[in-house]
Amino acid sequence: MKTIPGVPRDWRAASMCVAAAAVLCAPALRAQDSELADRAKRAGEVLSELTSVPDRSPPKALLRQAVCVAVVPGVVQAGLGIGGRAGFGLVSCRTGTGWSWPAFVGLKGGSFGLQIGAQSADVVLIFVNENAPRTIAGSSFDIGGEVSVAAGPLGRDVSAATDYKAQAEIYSYSKSKGLFAGIKIAGTKWELDYSANKKAYTSAPDSLRGGRRASVAAQLRTTGTAAPPIVQPFLESLQEHVPGGRA
Repeated sequence: MKTIPGVPRDWRAASMCVAAAAVLCAPALRAQDSELADRAKRAGEVLSELTSVPDRSPPKALLRQAVCVAVVPGVVQAGLGIGGRAGFGLVSCRTGTGWSWPAFVGLKGGSFGLQIGAQSADVVLIFVNENAPRTIAGSSFDIGGEVSVAAGPLGRDVSAATDYKAQAEIYSYSKSKGLFAGIKIAGTKWELDYSANKKAYTSAPDSLRGGRRASVAAQLRTTGTAAPPIVQPFLESLQEHVPGGRA
């Protein structure tokens, strides 16, 4: 190995190791980015599917009352014989001018309406409580315990005068085969996916990287027009399929 005058041999060796590690890690980082991009894209598709059939979609009155919306595609069985489920998705909340930067989240435990023979289920949660952004940013909570949940209503003929906020804090929907159904998912644990947030928002300002509670709270207050491209498919679906609201 050719020596460089004035540079100690051990420094040169260390520099070469760092460079080699960067080359080896690059494919893994690209794979992680692709996985998160796929998650955001699929979340947008699931939301579109939920609202595409008027007679089998949430009432417009409920969508207008939505404060936050979470979509968790592909919830799967977590372990044989224990009835657990696990899935990862995104959540966004309304701001004064649209939908917020999405935060990456996870669901664990509970039952999501998996039909016989189904391998996974897509889950949509509609939050209607005004304190939902604060609850979500609190890291974790039990759905059906600390936060009330009800099976989401379906159909365009449901009364527009219904006060959904007086009945539950979250309305839940699930699809494992065919069309969506309103499913009560009590016994499910909600968690923030800090690791995914930090990977997706690595180039964002520190206050919006989502690696801690305060940062997630800031994400949910910030309109998503300037959010990274990786989450835009989810935001575009929200803007198209859950219009109107408090603003």
